[in-house]
Amino acid sequence: MKTKMIFLAFCMTIMFCMSACAGTTKNTSSDLGAVTEISASEYNETESPEENVMSEGTAMYHTEEIWCENGNKKIYGMAYIPEGDGTYPLVIFSHELGNNHEAGIRYAERLAENGIAAYTFDFGGGSVAGTDNKSSGSNSEMSVMTEADDLELVLNVAKEWDFVDPEKVFLLGGSQGGLVTIVAGARNQEKIAGMMLMYPALSIKEDHGITQYSSVEDVPDDVPLFGGWMHVGKNYVTDIWETDFYELLENYEGKILLLHGDKDGTVSVSYSERAAGIIKDCEFHVIKDGGHEFYGQPFEDAMTYILQYIKDQLAGENESAKDEAIGDSSMTMKIGDTKVNVDWEDNQAVAALRDMAREGDVTIQMSMYGGFEQVGSIGQSLPRDDKQTTTSSGDVVLYSGNQMVVFYGSNSWSYTRLGHISDKNKEEITNLLSNGDVTITISIE
Repeated sequence: MKTKMIFLAFCMTIMFCMSACAGTTKNTSSDLGAVTEISASEYNETESPEENVMSEGTAMYHTEEIWCENGNKKIYGMAYIPEGDGTYPLVIFSHELGNNHEAGIRYAERLAENGIAAYTFDFGGGSVAGTDNKSSGSNSEMSVMTEADDLELVLNVAKEWDFVDPEKVFLLGGSQGGLVTIVAGARNQEKIAGMMLMYPALSIKEDHGITQYSSVEDVPDDVPLFGGWMHVGKNYVTDIWETDFYELLENYEGKILLLHGDKDGTVSVSYSERAAGIIKDCEFHVIKDGGHEFYGQPFEDAMTYILQYIKDQLAGENESAKDEAIGDSSMTMKIGDTKVNVDWEDNQAVAALRDMAREGDVTIQMSMYGGFEQVGSIGQSLPRDDKQTTTSSGDVVLYSGNQMVVFYGSNSWSYTRLGHISDKNKEEITNLLSNGDVTITISIE
């Protein structure tokens, strides 16, 4: 009996602590122009709780609920903002047909952990019945074009947010959100730094029987999608009647990242393969085991490509300045006999490593450690700027000032970043590094 009483008292104490903690939320106030922010107490109580302050990954971040408004149009979304002063690149996520902003949370979290702000929002009328959607609009009013208008509203408002670098705003969309991204991106090429498409629903006209109608007059007021899973209005069909999404892609002048799963049972990868052959500058990857939406390893692979694309696009803005600073010396790295492309950091440690390589190849005997990394002595100390870091596959870091570490897994420690292997996916990097000790060679070409 005494044991039961002690256990009951312990449980009551735990419940009291959890109740007290549940009411703690950070709310940041700022002048964001046509933006409304609401506190946690004003938020719909049925909403799944979303932590407001995160510490996972390489960067701390917090979240803010933000409304974008224009007249009677109100768009609800959640911003993921890295901690610190200054402005950040921003990725705006457009969700799939029937989903809501929650579909973009895992992408937004990973982006924020890497120092990139993100905003994921509800399309007006874009969610299936029973899915929580706070934006104004109904299924009967929604179409790809109305959602493109929603995205343009978010884009224009977001560029005024005080945590956003307005010259570094990217669009990311999946499925129908990918089509919306194509339309909005084509309309606003000068306003965005890049466009990323995941399994875009380029099959939309075939999927929903749009081609069965001989004219817009034949389209009924109620259009069932996927056998009645969702009912939309006539304008869902008529708004895209004459739209050629491939033509929009063909006329886009910037570089596009295109990702599609090889096991997508909703939109055949053949649609993206056709798009990749049309886009002027396309980075196209077929994600192994990826379905329609990415989870597990397909998500990890997609994030690797997304983060690298953003980094490459941002680096391109300063490419001339970097070339001038480095001169004509390009530093390369080989793992055994395999040459890998490394995007080197612009810091004193890399500069010192480059100076060493100019004197002759730097050969580092590496050893496997912990089941997630290879580590080896450089032979001398380099300038350190250690920061608490959570690494990912492909990261190259300096440890204790005189050891290079190359990761095929993840670890959290205090490191100085040296670079990241950008031309290999996680599986390829694991194959290079997880099968015994290796030799790394740093050279100047």
